[in-house]
Amino acid sequence: MAADGLKSAGNALQTWRKRLGGITLLGAILTCVGLSALFVVGWLIVVDDPFGGEPVIVIALDRPSAIQADSGEDLDIRPTVDSLEAKPLPSGHSQPPADIVISDPLANTRQQAEVELTSLDLGLVENSRYGPLPVISRDGRRPAEVYSSATPASKSEALPRIAIVIGGMGLSTTATETAIDALPGEVTLAFAPYGAEVDRLANRARQSGHELALQIPLEPYDYPDNDPGPHTLLTGLSTDQNRDRLHWIMSRFTGYVGVLNYMGARFTASDESLRPILGELRDRGLIYLDDGTSPRSIAGNISAEVGLPFAQANLVIDAVPSQKEIESQLSKLVEIAKMRGIAIGVGSGLPITIHAIDEWAQQLKSEGVVLVPASVVASGGQT
Repeated sequence: MAADGLKSAGNALQTWRKRLGGITLLGAILTCVGLSALFVVGWLIVVDDPFGGEPVIVIALDRPSAIQADSGEDLDIRPTVDSLEAKPLPSGHSQPPADIVISDPLANTRQQAEVELTSLDLGLVENSRYGPLPVISRDGRRPAEVYSSATPASKSEALPRIAIVIGGMGLSTTATETAIDALPGEVTLAFAPYGAEVDRLANRARQSGHELALQIPLEPYDYPDNDPGPHTLLTGLSTDQNRDRLHWIMSRFTGYVGVLNYMGARFTASDESLRPILGELRDRGLIYLDDGTSPRSIAGNISAEVGLPFAQANLVIDAVPSQKEIESQLSKLVEIAKMRGIAIGVGSGLPITIHAIDEWAQQLKSEGVVLVPASVVASGGQT
């Protein structure tokens, strides 16, 4: 049995020797290469690391520009604080010049905001969910008094007085800045609540000496075909809804003496809708200016009943936007002032209107009439 097993093993060994003897050298090499390739592929699939797990560091090298590299000159590199020697300072410099200057793009904006903030009376501001709202201070100061641009002379002036209110400010930056710069400081500027830069322009107008008013959009008879704009106060809304809209409008900027209606023939004819709004204006220490375009307005009567300072315009000076018609309306204001002692005109910020008022105001004193801010001619209250 043992001899048979040895014989079988010897036969098998001879068989493998014959098979191996048939493999050429080239075949052996190809077989090794194939096995190596299979091993590498399998390793990458399993490990998923092209670097076989070895740690790798990537360093980015910045090369000097072609001009610097080819010039043959030494690169001018300032020594650091660790350098043994520092280059002498350039002539006229007390400190080393900065290599990199980093500027804050919001620095000017913040500085301007700080200036504007300090020009306002924080005691006259109430914070709301929409923004700042005017309010009577704890010591009784009212925005209509604090922000009035009236002078003692304009209040005691015995001459007939004229007030001009120019509306639509803030909607066009160019037109608004032109009005601020060209119109006399006694002209009151009324800002709409919709301008993108209304707060900045309003503060600029105040700093230039102009008195400010806020235009509030009120419902006309043909609403919504004739729409004054978003957040318009409507007779179909509740008092709370209109008050909420009023707060949004009043929060657009600060520093105004009162409000001027924009449209509103239907709203100003409704006692139920108008009375609570005028009552709130009184409670916030403001005045109400009526543009005088609606004969049905009862704003004057309600203002007298609730104790709200009130003024109503006698005419619109640029209802017909031509030089001749505007000059004619301004002449009528002079006649009304001489007859009644006070006259009020309203207009818009059209270039032709601004130009006409500027020329007219320069000759006004020769007519024996004085130009005053709107707060001076408001009656029925403490202004």
